[in-house]
Amino acid sequence: MILGAAARVRRLLFSAGLLRASRLPRPVVSVGNLVMGGSGKTPHVIHLARWLNAQGRRVGILSRGYGRKSRGVRWVSDGDGPIVTAAEGGDEPVLIARSLPGIPVVVGESRAAAGREVLARRPVDVFLLDDGFQHLSLRRDVDLLLVECGRGLGNRWTAPLGPLREPPSHARFADALVITKCPDAESGERTARTVPFPSVRPRAFSRLSPRGIVGRDGLPSKEATAGDAVFAFSGLARNAQFRDTLAAAGFRVKGFLPFPDHHAYVRGTLTGSPARPTACPRSRRRRTWSVSPATFRFPSGRFAWRWSTLSAGRRPPG
Repeated sequence: MILGAAARVRRLLFSAGLLRASRLPRPVVSVGNLVMGGSGKTPHVIHLARWLNAQGRRVGILSRGYGRKSRGVRWVSDGDGPIVTAAEGGDEPVLIARSLPGIPVVVGESRAAAGREVLARRPVDVFLLDDGFQHLSLRRDVDLLLVECGRGLGNRWTAPLGPLREPPSHARFADALVITKCPDAESGERTARTVPFPSVRPRAFSRLSPRGIVGRDGLPSKEATAGDAVFAFSGLARNAQFRDTLAAAGFRVKGFLPFPDHHAYVRGTLTGSPARPTACPRSRRRRTWSVSPATFRFPSGRFAWRWSTLSAGRRPPG
């Protein structure tokens, strides 16, 4: 309740101009959520960056860098892969940097300062703001709100009584709604109906599909294939989903160790475990991902006008 009231007041202050928001000289697309953790923001940022890049847009990624030990603006990647550790840049930005060669990734408490740093060194047509729905100090041209299928908005209470960062009614501030992790379109539609989001605005549905196993060297591994018995571990918001994904992909999960979200893996983490996993994180703090949006039912035709508006640097109407 306290968090919900604070979120309302904060949005009111920014709306009234009593708190000032910075604007970058390039369009900014935010990918965020109302629920704490687990909606699939990171793989969707990666997917959108690849999609925009394929459209000829030069993309820059801005993030807070949750869990990092550094302060200020830090370059995670200048386009040639990570140049800092996860401890310095955050585990998710490092994962994004590994997944997006040629795209700069910069973190900072002030995403406006991070964006200006990027523009001073690299040509960028559009910025993607990772986990930016609550980052009101930077003006956005498009706000994409992600809500997990099935889980929806939970009990619809803000923390500490529920899982929400803001009240459910704040979904109306988004420009588009994406229901993630959908087993089918019907399930996505059911979840969408529970979100107080204007029906005239675009909606999309996505699902995460396994792409395979990567080894310690970061390359695709064939040490474990569908049908094999495996021991697995992960450090995610909802570890059971990772275990279920492995089972759905045909692996026989004989043992599973769940760790807290953003868990920092160190030597000895798996000491005493019943088996050694064949596929391990590529860095000590990297999140254990084996899924990404291989199929993404995204109605790009319905968003075409928004991207064309972005190229002109104007905020979409409404």
